[in-house]
This record gives sequence, structure tokens and C-alpha cells, in this order.
Amino acid sequence: MSRILISGYYGFNNAGDDVVLYGIISALRREQPNISLAVLSNQPDRTTSLFGIPAYNRWSLPVIMRELMKSDMLVMGGGTLMQDVTSPRSVLYYLGIVTIAKMLGKPVVFYAQGFGPILKRISRTLIKRVVNHVDVITVRDYESGDDFKACGVTKAPIYVTADPAMTISPSDVSDERGRELLSGLFSDLTKPLVAVSVRDWKQEQAFKQAIARASDMFVEKGWNVLFLPMHFPSDLAPSREIIGMMQSSGAQLLDESVTFHDIMSVLKQCDYVVGMRLHSLILACMLQTPFTGISYDPKIDRFVERAGMPSAGHITQLDESSLLSLLKERISRLDREREMIREHSLILAREASKSSELVLKALQRS
Repeated sequence: MSRILISGYYGFNNAGDDVVLYGIISALRREQPNISLAVLSNQPDRTTSLFGIPAYNRWSLPVIMRELMKSDMLVMGGGTLMQDVTSPRSVLYYLGIVTIAKMLGKPVVFYAQGFGPILKRISRTLIKRVVNHVDVITVRDYESGDDFKACGVTKAPIYVTADPAMTISPSDVSDERGRELLSGLFSDLTKPLVAVSVRDWKQEQAFKQAIARASDMFVEKGWNVLFLPMHFPSDLAPSREIIGMMQSSGAQLLDESVTFHDIMSVLKQCDYVVGMRLHSLILACMLQTPFTGISYDPKIDRFVERAGMPSAGHITQLDESSLLSLLKERISRLDREREMIREHSLILAREASKSSELVLKALQRS
């Protein structure tokens, strides 16, 4: 039985990265049900409990080497691993694992990767030297493929697919848990529901006032407004801050630590999503729920464009009146919006499934 070790940003209580891993596992098992999978994680016990596969300490070099030696392939799984804007150590860490795998003679696949931003010349040099030895690269958007090439990655084949979360079937997402969580927050679940996903970004503050006014607009129109943290607990503070800026009362915050399964279930109950976090938008798309994106990073713009949904612009230039006008227009024609997101969702789901197919082809060749 073939064994694949998956490496990525797992075990950090980030729902977006958790759904990436879930999408990878689901897609690979759909293609090959008996495949053996393991993952490197910051919280191995929690990851094993959530996903039902063995998880190992991502910080232990002896453990990483042992698990690579036991595996037939390394999959660098999803997300934007090649970036140094949050920390220059990210590129060093992931390229280090790739280097060890290649020294051990293991095939390596980059799975539905995003790319960048890359700010440091040394990061670009290392990416060129190491990633050219990778067996297959799949990227989640065209721009990421171009960015790899611009870094000098010309020897490894690059395929454009889509985010692994798009391979999750909406029918596999429970309704019951979402309704249970929402019933504890709202007295009337017959009202339409908008989920708002925000995060802090550098020293930016002005965008919060615009989102507060937009949330007021939803309340005034008879909607339930839910602030949904995708990264717990770091998204709690900006959510509370925006709720405190609102003129209306009634907006609620899901302030308990929940699993990515719970978050998907809550999002399945939503009629609209306003999101800064990338995977609030990706999950909305997977669930065929219309959304508006608010950008702080090119990855948001790239996905919003592929999903055929609107962007309210970058947080540094977010205009309150423009945001309100955009949202009023979009929610006034929800049926049309639902049809548009459904069409794009099905296309992206087909694209996303290509990553697992390419992994298994590479495994067969090794």
C-alpha cells in the first residue's frame, strides 16, 4: 500500500488550513480509497482526532526524517507555503523538508499551492534552487503559476487547478451542527443570514468602520449578522471591535472554539458571506453561497475573480459608501447571484480534482 506524507500549515487552529487538509485527504481517498496518509502538525493529537490519520510533530527533525523514510511521496499540501511576508522562516522550513525528501529519493508534489508575496532575494534564490527538483506542481490560480516561473522554476511541470477545499461535496457538510450553533445566538432563524469574516492586518483600522456600517445595513434590512472567526482566537478581537462600532444591536459573534466541520456547517446556513479570510470565501463558493470579498492580499483578488464574485477592494482603500452600494445591489438579486456562484463552483470543483489525479500519477511513476 502506498504511503503519502503531507506537509503544510496544520495544527494551528486555522479553519482555512484545516479545510485544505480535509480537501486533500478527501480527494486522494476518492481516487484511491486504500491509500495510507500521514501529516506533519503543530498539534499532532488534535490533528489525528480531527482527520483520522496519523499526525506527527512538524518541529522534530528526527521525526520528519523517519516519516519521510517510511513514505513513498511527500505532498506539500495546499495554502501559500512559499511566502515570506509573515516570516522568512516559512520558506526555509518548507524548502528544508522538500530538500530532505529529495535527498532520500522521494518524489515531491506541490498540491494546489498559492504563491507569495516573496519580499526577500534569498527566498527567491532558494525557491529556484529547490523547487526545480520537485516532480509536479499544481497551483490554485494562474498568477501563482506565473509567480513560480518568475522565480526561475522552469524545470518542474506546473498545472493550474484550484483550492483543495473546492473538492469537498456540499452534501457531506452537516446542516444539524450549524443550526444548533446558530440557535444559541439568534432568536429567529427564519431571517436571512450573513456571515462576516474579518482579521487584523498590520496597523490598518479604517476598514473596520466601513464593515461596521455594512453590518448595520444588513440588520436594518432584517438580516441576522454573524461574525465568524476563521482563525481562533486571533479573529475574535477585530470582530468584537467592529461589533462595538455598529449603531445597530443584534449582531452576534461565534466566540467559542469550534472545528472546521462546525464552521462549514454554519456557513451552509448562510445566505451571503462578506469575507476577508480567503477560506471563508472558498467555503462559501464550495457551498454555492454568494459572497463579496475584501482584499488584504493578492490571493483574495485571485480567488474572487475565478469565482465570478465581486471584490469591495483593498482594505487600505475600502470606501464605506461604495461597499454599501455594492452589497445592496448584490443582495437585491440573490437568485441571480446564487446561479452565478453555482456555475463557478462546479467549474472550480472539477479543476480542483485534477490535483489528486496528478499526485497519484506521479506516485505510479515513482
